Amino acid sequence: MKKQYLNFDDLEQFDQEFFINDSWCNYCDEADLGIIEPKIYILDEKQYLEGNCKVCCKKQTTEIVVTYLND
Repeated sequence: MKKQYLNFDDLEQFDQEFFINDSWCNYCDEADLGIIEPKIYILDEKQYLEGNCKVCCKKQTTEIVVTYLND
């Protein structure tokens, strides 16, 4: 199946900032380093965020999982 890219700028500002700042880098082995050049896409009915680590500049891909809390 082919990646279906979405417009990252169409996300709410809060979501954009969260996705950009709340990231894990497998190469740096550290959390919350941030990403640059973010792209968001759908593949096999799952949503992914792709970008480059702000520290090492290597490509990172993370599945976006949305969970809802019941009150």
